[in-house]
Amino acid sequence: MARTGHGRVAAECAGAGSSAAGARGRDRVPLARRLHAHVRSRARGAAVSLLEGRHALVTGAANGIGRAIAERFRTEGASVTGVDIEDGTDIRFDLADTAAIDGLVERVGPVDVLCSVAGINEPMWAVELDLARYRRIMAVNLDAPIMLASRLGRAMAERGYGRILSITSIHGLHGAEECLAYDVSKAGLEGGTRTLAIELGPHGVLVNALAPGFVRTRMSGDELESDWFRTIYVENRRLPLRT
Repeated sequence: MARTGHGRVAAECAGAGSSAAGARGRDRVPLARRLHAHVRSRARGAAVSLLEGRHALVTGAANGIGRAIAERFRTEGASVTGVDIEDGTDIRFDLADTAAIDGLVERVGPVDVLCSVAGINEPMWAVELDLARYRRIMAVNLDAPIMLASRLGRAMAERGYGRILSITSIHGLHGAEECLAYDVSKAGLEGGTRTLAIELGPHGVLVNALAPGFVRTRMSGDELESDWFRTIYVENRRLPLRT
């Protein structure tokens, strides 16, 4: 497994060069070579866009990590369709309604890059599990990104190019109190990512999961300021901190 400055890449997928077999044009160029060219061009002040001409779908794009990713994708030249249950994005959609996922895919059209960021959590002790709340968390955090990756990944494989990134969490690697449903959903998404990477990699589709540490967003703001967080996580160094 590799690490980046923003978290842990949790997918075991084929190398960029080999998995791009069958693609055309710039897709044949190994990803590392294109990234190096991008960095060199930026250093010279040249305008180079990594995602020029690509269509990206970003869930959870109304705020936090999802919004930042959508904005960066646009900076890199991508046409971005943002999806969120809240206003302020291109499509307002409740990802808990998994029966409507196929309709969303049809509405969005061909996608080159899928970035699943949307996630929810409702604290509950494991011994006080509420099945309805548990199922909603699983639907948004696990079922929706897996279904989107399945549907869009098939079309990507047929075209010979695609990128799928799912934002998981360090909660998928380390358990925490009152987070049973959230922890299970994120661990499941990492497992699904590995399988998708194995199946889609040979067809030019790279699949990865990124597990950030704590990021100061609306969802985690109160938690970061709590005595519980400072004593259990920071002082005991149980989890990395990213702000």
